[in-house]
Amino acid sequence: MDDQTTRPYGLRFAAIAMAGGGVLYSATNAFYWAMFPDEVSETAANVDVAASDLGAWRVETILFTLTHLLLLPAMAGLIVAVGRRKRLVATIGGAFVVPALYFSAIHLWYYNAFFGALAGGGVKVDAVRPVVDALDKDPLVVASFVVWILGWMIGLLVLAFGAWRAGLVSLWVPLVLTVGNVLDLVSSGLAPKLVVSVLMAAGLIGLAQGLRPRRMESVAAAVRS
Repeated sequence: MDDQTTRPYGLRFAAIAMAGGGVLYSATNAFYWAMFPDEVSETAANVDVAASDLGAWRVETILFTLTHLLLLPAMAGLIVAVGRRKRLVATIGGAFVVPALYFSAIHLWYYNAFFGALAGGGVKVDAVRPVVDALDKDPLVVASFVVWILGWMIGLLVLAFGAWRAGLVSLWVPLVLTVGNVLDLVSSGLAPKLVVSVLMAAGLIGLAQGLRPRRMESVAAAVRS
């Protein structure tokens, strides 16, 4: 199978981006919860969180944004790979996951940079609360957040199960990603988030293994036979 069929990314690049994104996702998630283990009771309280360690806040903002940007070409490669055998599944998964990663990068960068800037300027929670409350109620802000959270989870799982059905990965890969996403939604605190980090890294690296050119060639050979 010719890698040129997956331009502009290529199978190898997609696999490397998927594995790299998995490792960076895990490390960044663990870093964030290790530095900021207490979940905020209101969005405005992120000003105090950022102020508690502004350097760490800015580092995790950059790392999370880079993670989601790296996962964009990785998911593009996965969409192409799954689409060769499961076109409808690839289309549905891509329709969810690509906008999710786009909005997540924008949301993480600007939203987190916003709180970092306020914390760096010494602005207090009471002063920023009316602005943040207005943002939280704005339909465009809410929509971008929903597209990010639900689109990422649904799109990733659709593509992961599609990759399993296409013979690219074993069943454990989508199952691990499912558990990781669900645990991420329902948990808070360092210990469960470290488990989430491990599960997500394992699942994304598993997907990367399925995108290797040799793996794709063996699947294609099995289909032809």
